[in-house]
Amino acid sequence: MNRLFLLFLFLLAAGTNLQAAQTEASLVPDDPSFDSLAIQHRGRIKPFLSFAQEIATTLTGRTSVQLPDLGKVGARRLILSLWMEPAGWDQEPILLVEDPSLRQELGLTEHTRLFSLRRLSALPRLAQLSAMAESARASGSRDSVPPAAAAAQIVTLRVNLLQSILSGEAMRMIPPPEGSLPGAPWAPASGQIKSPSAISEIQSHARLPQTKLALEVLYLKFHPFRWAWVCWLLAALLLVAAGKEKSSRTLSLGWAFSLLGSLLLVTGFAVRIWIAGRPPVTNMYESILWVAFGTSLFAIFFASRYRTPAYLLAASPVVILALVASDLQPAVLDPSLNPLVPVLRSNFWLTIHVLTITLSYGAFALATALGHFLVFRSLQARALPSVTDAGVIQLYRCLQIGVLLLAAGVILGGVWANYSWGRFWDWDPKETWALIALLSYIILLHGRLGGWWGGYGLAVGSIACFLTILMAWYGVNFVLGKGLHSYGFGNGGQFYVGLFALLELLFILFALVRRPRPAPSS
Repeated sequence: MNRLFLLFLFLLAAGTNLQAAQTEASLVPDDPSFDSLAIQHRGRIKPFLSFAQEIATTLTGRTSVQLPDLGKVGARRLILSLWMEPAGWDQEPILLVEDPSLRQELGLTEHTRLFSLRRLSALPRLAQLSAMAESARASGSRDSVPPAAAAAQIVTLRVNLLQSILSGEAMRMIPPPEGSLPGAPWAPASGQIKSPSAISEIQSHARLPQTKLALEVLYLKFHPFRWAWVCWLLAALLLVAAGKEKSSRTLSLGWAFSLLGSLLLVTGFAVRIWIAGRPPVTNMYESILWVAFGTSLFAIFFASRYRTPAYLLAASPVVILALVASDLQPAVLDPSLNPLVPVLRSNFWLTIHVLTITLSYGAFALATALGHFLVFRSLQARALPSVTDAGVIQLYRCLQIGVLLLAAGVILGGVWANYSWGRFWDWDPKETWALIALLSYIILLHGRLGGWWGGYGLAVGSIACFLTILMAWYGVNFVLGKGLHSYGFGNGGQFYVGLFALLELLFILFALVRRPRPAPSS
C-alpha cells in the first residue's frame, strides 16, 4: 500500500514537472522571410519587421531583450515567439517598469526594470493607480495626475499590449484569412496558416504597397542615420588629424566623410517622407534628426563659403550626439512612422512652420558649438578675440541665420494657430518659450552692435541663449507637458538633459570667471 502511494506521488510530481516544462517559454526560429509581410497597425499598413521593432520597444524599451534563460532575443524573434508559441511567455521578464517611484510604490524591489506579465498582473496597486490616472484624465484634470499614476497607466498599456500579442489579437495581417472578418487577427489558437510563404501567397492577391513595404524593410536594416553619425565621427577625426599634420589629402577625406554623412541624412529623410507621406517632424525623434541635418547643412554651407573646416569641426559633436541619442533611446525617442494627428494634417502649415523653427535650432546649435570653440581658444591664448576675428564673424553669421529663421517660424506659427485654433497668440507655453528664446538672441545680437560686449561675450552669450532653445524645444514637451502642443509631449531623458544644462551653466560660470583681461591700450 505504501509503495502504491509513493508511486502515485512520483507520477503526480512527474506530471507536474512535465506540465511546468511544457509551459516554459520557447523561441521559434528567427525567420527573416516574415519581414516584408503586411501588418495593419497604428492606422497604417507596415511590414512585419517594423511592427516587431515597435512592439518590442514598447514592451521592453529596446529592440532586443536579454532574458535569463533564453539569452539575447531580437525584436523579430521575440514577436514571432510570442505569436506562435505563447505558452510560458507570461512568466518571462519582458515588460518595462521604468519609473523608480512606481517600482517602489508597487513593492518591486528587484534590481531590474523588466518584469513578467504574471508578476505585474498580480499587483492590485498597479490597477488602482492606472484607474486613478484614467479617472483624472477623463475629468479633464490632466495636471493633477500623480507621476506614479501616470507611469502606472503606461505600464498597464504594456500589459494589455502583451496580452493582445499572446492572444493573437494584435496580429492583423492584410488581408485576413479566408472565411474571417476583415481586419480579423491571425490568432495562434485558431489553426490558421502561419508560415511566411503561405501568408505571402495570400497577400500577393491583394493590392498592397509592396514597394513601400520592401523599402521600409531596407530602411530598418540599413540604419542610414546610424551610418550618418559614423561618417561624421570619421570626418571629425580626419579634420583634427589634418590640422595637426597640415595634410591636404586628410582634409579632403574629412570633407568627403562629412558630405557622405549629410547625404545619408538626406537619404534617410527622403525614405521616411515617401513611406509616411508627410514631413518628418511630428515627434522629438524626428525633430532631433532634423536639427542634426540643419546643423550639418549650415556647417557645409559656411565651410564652403568661407573655405574653412572650422564649421565642420564645430558641427561634428552636435550632429554625432544628436544622432547617437536618437539611435540609443528608442523608448524615449520613438522612431515609428505613425500617421499624423488631426491638428497636423495641414501639410503646408506643418512644413512651413515646424521645419522653419527646427531648422533655426540647427543654426543655433552650430553657433553654440562655435561659441565653445571660441571660448576655449581665447582661454588658451589668454587674450580676448578682436571684433574682426574670423571666429567671431563665423559665430555672428550663424546667429543671424538662426534669428531670421526663428522669427519667421514664430510668426508663421501664429498664422497656423489662427488657422487651427482661431487665435493668433494665446501665451501657450510653447509660444511663450519660443518668444523668450527669440528675444534672448535678439538681445545678444543688439548687445554686440551696441558695444555692450565683444566677441568673447558673444560666444558666452550664444551658449547661454541655447538653454532657452532647450527649454522651448525639450522642456515644454517633456518637463512641463502643458499647452495645446500636446502632440509633441513625451516622457524620459530628463536626467540627461538636466545634466547637460547643468554642465553648460558651470561652463558659462567658468568662462566668465576665467575671462581673459583685455590688452592694455597704448
